[in-house]
Amino acid sequence: MCMITGYVRVSTATQSEQGYGLEEQKNAIRDYCKKKGITLDRIFTDEGISGRIDDVDDDDALSKREALIELFASIEDNGTIIVKNTSRLWRSDMAKALIRRMIKKRGIRVISIEQPRFDLYSDNPNDRFFATLMEAVDELERAQIAIRLAKGRKQKARTGAKPAGVCPYGYGYATDKKSIVIVEDEARIIKRIFSEAMKGKSLAKIAEGLNADGLQTRRGSWTSGGLSVILHNQFYCGTLTHDGVTYAGTHEPIISKITFGKVQAQMEKRQRNKA
Repeated sequence: MCMITGYVRVSTATQSEQGYGLEEQKNAIRDYCKKKGITLDRIFTDEGISGRIDDVDDDDALSKREALIELFASIEDNGTIIVKNTSRLWRSDMAKALIRRMIKKRGIRVISIEQPRFDLYSDNPNDRFFATLMEAVDELERAQIAIRLAKGRKQKARTGAKPAGVCPYGYGYATDKKSIVIVEDEARIIKRIFSEAMKGKSLAKIAEGLNADGLQTRRGSWTSGGLSVILHNQFYCGTLTHDGVTYAGTHEPIISKITFGKVQAQMEKRQRNKA
């Protein structure tokens, strides 16, 4: 059987309201359960905390309601919350939208003693409005997270560290997952690729030779396209590019900048000859 809980709250603004004291709410919940033959597991109590969030962040207001947080941590999915009135759960529209969303995500039922026709899952315009509102809030949060991550990556790149993602062939993350180190077996292949390209060997011939020697990429056989990506990647000569800006990297280069420049010249020459 799913958990059945009661929730009571008295805010500083409503302590004097008739019929909404803590004991009055608790007694109303117990009497209701007795009449309906319901076994009540527990009553959670928030005392002296306002449900309004006019002058504080939504997060902050809900985090101050310790009993409500404990209720959500304790109750099972598809459980039931009994309140004397839904105003004990929420008073402002934003608090209502946030709490309703948390409840509906987990299939929790809310019974309001003073509002017997209340149905959290009814399909009415207000519900659709709150659903749309919460989708907008979710989208805003995702955008804010994306902006923070982008700023973090940019700041990391400015220090010369690789911002994120998989290391290029020839490199790997150190055990601390922060610094980048050379993978010697792969680095030897990278040096061979640049050496042969610098001598004017075509990408197809380089790939053919590597495959014939049984050397593999991380995903399989070498291709001209894969080699082109490597030979154009300045990461191998100690620099990194993020958002179109090039920075001096903190990682150890596998190829000198002179070798890298000579390879670019060779590839441009071959390209002109094809034209």
